[in-house]
Amino acid sequence: MRPLVSILTPTYNCGKYIHRLLDSILMQSYPSIELHIIDDGSTDNTRDIIGSYIALFKDKGYDLYYYYQQNQGQSVAINNGLKHIKGEYLLWPDADDFYKTENAIECLVESMEKSDSSYAMARCLIEYVNEEDLSVITQTDSERTYPEALFEDCMYAKNGFWFCSGDYIVRTSALREQIPGLEIYTNKDAGQNWQLMLPVLHKFQCVTIPHVMYCVVSRHDSHSRGQYLGRNAINTKLRSYRDTILTTLEKIPSISNHEKKCHTSAIRRKYRNLITKNNLYYFVRRPIKQILQNALSLVKNDTDYR
Repeated sequence: MRPLVSILTPTYNCGKYIHRLLDSILMQSYPSIELHIIDDGSTDNTRDIIGSYIALFKDKGYDLYYYYQQNQGQSVAINNGLKHIKGEYLLWPDADDFYKTENAIECLVESMEKSDSSYAMARCLIEYVNEEDLSVITQTDSERTYPEALFEDCMYAKNGFWFCSGDYIVRTSALREQIPGLEIYTNKDAGQNWQLMLPVLHKFQCVTIPHVMYCVVSRHDSHSRGQYLGRNAINTKLRSYRDTILTTLEKIPSISNHEKKCHTSAIRRKYRNLITKNNLYYFVRRPIKQILQNALSLVKNDTDYR
């Protein structure tokens, strides 16, 4: 019997897109999968689309579970969903992305099964595709050698670290060890990746499979794109990032007080600088915009006069 893989997906008004993820899971060669979908208050046809797949998953030998909650954000959806997972491994893809190859989950599990106890995560390379025709925009570099210790890369979002969650797999035993009670930090403006990744990556290493097996859809109307426009909204997002990392750091059982203090200071400094830069951008941008508007007005008036 192969180890059970739990897939946990939050969704919000993805009725037009979620079929791609569901189809890509159904095509997987791996035989033991359960999928938990947490609907974060969708008002479209998401429930109906998911319901139409329950029998298809059953025919494949997979389990598909659907849960509905009032709109509270991705982190709350993931936190609620973690209480239902039963697998030895966890994947948490976004509802509008999908697996590119039929052996994606098979390869991720095999990479973990072949790794020793110092490894608790694996990831494959990813491909960004256009929402209209799924044509390739860009992809991660298959020629590059990737590090296996990714804690600081993840926390500081540096060295090309990517957060496209569906291409990561994690041992649930490591999650339970590093995240007591599987309770993560939740906030309406917070995501879920730092809360799941940082505790595990602090103690364990991550394997990178040098093959593109997961597609990330670049959507112009995505929730994350449209939600944060303007100075105040961007500052809210940055503070959410800061608070998510700091709260997660505080709860990591394997971190020393000295290391925690150093990272806390660095994170506070980083996001203070980012917020200052954002404020300066809008402070400078507004007068320039006003100058341009005044100049255009003068040109128009001069033209009208002539």
